[in-house]
Amino acid sequence: MNNLLIEISHCPIAKAIIENPSLENPCKEIVLSQNIGAINDFQVPEPWSGQISTAPILFLSSNPSISSAEQYPLWSWSDSLTTDYFSYRFGNGQKIWVRNGKYSLQKDNTYSESVNFWAFVRQRAMELFNRDVEPGIDYALSEVVHCKSKSEYGAKSAAKQCPQKYLDKILKVSNAVIVVVLGDIAKDAINATYNLSGDNQSVLKPIKLGQRERYVVFLPHPNARKNRTFKSIFPQPVF
Repeated sequence: MNNLLIEISHCPIAKAIIENPSLENPCKEIVLSQNIGAINDFQVPEPWSGQISTAPILFLSSNPSISSAEQYPLWSWSDSLTTDYFSYRFGNGQKIWVRNGKYSLQKDNTYSESVNFWAFVRQRAMELFNRDVEPGIDYALSEVVHCKSKSEYGAKSAAKQCPQKYLDKILKVSNAVIVVVLGDIAKDAINATYNLSGDNQSVLKPIKLGQRERYVVFLPHPNARKNRTFKSIFPQPVF
């Protein structure tokens, strides 16, 4: 599993684009959006956050957002520190990378304001468990496109390639019984990868994804201006 984490976080496609910006590739737009001078300054692709091999819920979204202020793995970080960050981002790591599941550690060692996306997924997990939850333990997070950008910039193009390379590998290491797919980019990617026909308001019967039987639930993106909670979309209990 750690090998996959390092494989994704040091994606050879991203490396090739940074070293040769004229290279034509579906991921070019999102990789070059960081506008860095040297590869060691590149904020690495995010493989997942949390203990994915044991968490019973996996939230799957488009791609991770980016912040210049966040204390986040760079290409120059050691493999061991990068692994610690993503596996224990929400607790039990070398540092408190994220406090209370929604405040990220900054470069100046302060913490950010509440990250809306993390607050949203925590609330959705609480809906499913009908109790308070422990981020990174009760649920993990991943994406169909792993490079970071603002407002999904470049994610739609990168989704032509990144899910084919990594999505099934991630699901094979995930122990999730429920996969919650957030937004259209993630929905289209998982439907195309597994030849599904779900929509944003569907609950599929248990199906095999990544060699395990799972439920797949589609919700709108957290920023969508529409009903986004399980209760508002599904009048009856989901499971």
